[in-house]
Amino acid sequence: MRRALVRPAWLVIAVIAAGTGAFAWSRVGLLDLPSVPRDLALDATGLGELAAMKQLDDALHAPQRSDQKADRTGDHPLSPAAQRVRDGLNLIRAGQSEAGLVAMQQGVAQDPDNLVLSNAYRMACFKLRRAAMADARRASASPVAATGAVNSVFPAYLETQPIALLEKLVKEHPSRETRLALALAWVDEMLLFPALEVKAPASVESVRELTAILDGAGTIKATQATANPYYVPALFARGLNHLHRPARLVWPEADKTPPDAAVQDIGRCIAVGRKFNVGAARLQATLAIALGDAYVKIGRSQNARSWWQIAQNLCRDDAIQQAVRRRYAWRDETVLDELEAELDRARAELDEPMTDLRMMWSTP
Repeated sequence: MRRALVRPAWLVIAVIAAGTGAFAWSRVGLLDLPSVPRDLALDATGLGELAAMKQLDDALHAPQRSDQKADRTGDHPLSPAAQRVRDGLNLIRAGQSEAGLVAMQQGVAQDPDNLVLSNAYRMACFKLRRAAMADARRASASPVAATGAVNSVFPAYLETQPIALLEKLVKEHPSRETRLALALAWVDEMLLFPALEVKAPASVESVRELTAILDGAGTIKATQATANPYYVPALFARGLNHLHRPARLVWPEADKTPPDAAVQDIGRCIAVGRKFNVGAARLQATLAIALGDAYVKIGRSQNARSWWQIAQNLCRDDAIQQAVRRRYAWRDETVLDELEAELDRARAELDEPMTDLRMMWSTP
């Protein structure tokens, strides 16, 4: 009898947890979110093909079996562009980094609006650059420490990548996707080189590209671009840029940035996600934590705690739960300093950098 009761008990717990998460997501309308147009199309948000993006990403990173055709993964054929990116990843795994990056560059250039391909390329560059920096440190001959020269620790084929390729694509094919990839590449620089003299200009460049996506301003190519004010990847990236800027430093463009810029951008992300009910629970909870953090930056700690509680109810993932518990322990009088330290730790987590778009299409 006792064994028979175990499964129903767990089913009840699962139903309660799911119901709590759904309630948490529905109640966000009570917390002063920006409005979203009724006629907003899902395609305009960048969240319309998350399942297909995950499928492609899984195919790119899946090990190729000896009996498997080169251009197929399971039952799903890869496009020529995707196959070149996958070939490049396999070459990098085999220790042929230069040839691998060349193959990936060819694939990304063939399909520049494909965020899965450009993300795979950026992350490959990120890992290779990080490894080169680690090698330089181990050899106790890091030019970064001696001269501050950022690029000199890298082999020639990696010195200007991925930014050089992505700038070229923005010039030749300006779109919200190419600009997003370039903006995130600038944030990658911030993560790899946290010194303020690198971080500040990189953040400015990133925000400039993201604003071009959202507001329709021209950047590299001096033409008026189409505005995409509800494009969630750019909103979240710009919101995180504002959130991660040190609270007690005057940033180069501070006079152009409202104090609640992070709250507005991240809040709009959540409002869009709520309208369409898309995104995995972990993504929803990550957004809720970030919005809570943004409220701390403008002195509204009670709003912050409400959003952290929503995140806790949305997702039972250990990392999410631990992140919320750490925040619950912060006292009001020290909450800003605690947040700054937490954000420093998040930027230093380079095994899973915050710029990796795989978080968008991942599942719990």
